[in-house]
Amino acid sequence: MKVGLVLIWVVFSLVWSMDVLALASDRDQPIELEADTADIDDLKGISIYTGNVVLVQGSMVIKAHKLTLYNDKNKELEKAIAEGAKGKLATFKQRPEGKDKDFRARASTMIYYLKKDKIHLLKNAFVWQGGDTFSGDKIIYDTKRETVIAKSQKNKEGQPIKSGGRVKVTIQPKSKNK
Repeated sequence: MKVGLVLIWVVFSLVWSMDVLALASDRDQPIELEADTADIDDLKGISIYTGNVVLVQGSMVIKAHKLTLYNDKNKELEKAIAEGAKGKLATFKQRPEGKDKDFRARASTMIYYLKKDKIHLLKNAFVWQGGDTFSGDKIIYDTKRETVIAKSQKNKEGQPIKSGGRVKVTIQPKSKNK
């Protein structure tokens, strides 16, 4: 079973290059935010936005019910946590460099560690680009090393908690992914 999952990750990583972190110019663009409310504490370096939150930076768009931004002591963005409302998922989309289709993701909670180049998608995680899809209870992207780790939620016996709760991958033939 574990060998099969490892094989899926290797194949998936080879077929679907994780050049997810998009247009090189995105990080140099200003961050534009809209929300119903904003609570900004410069001393603590925490900003909390709630209600129909939309963050746009270049080609990147994050939509959530609640978005919490954490700045380091130099006031640089260090971490962002996007949370969906009850029954709704937070969403992420961005245009990868050299691609004509957006990379998209959704999950109950998304944690983006900017300095570590990692995105954690937690609960009801789903990602897709073109026709390729990947789903699981927890998906971790290391965008710098271009690796993916996905897990399903398991009970004490090691079985998926809900039926269909396993990690699922769909990879389209290369000719359809262009």
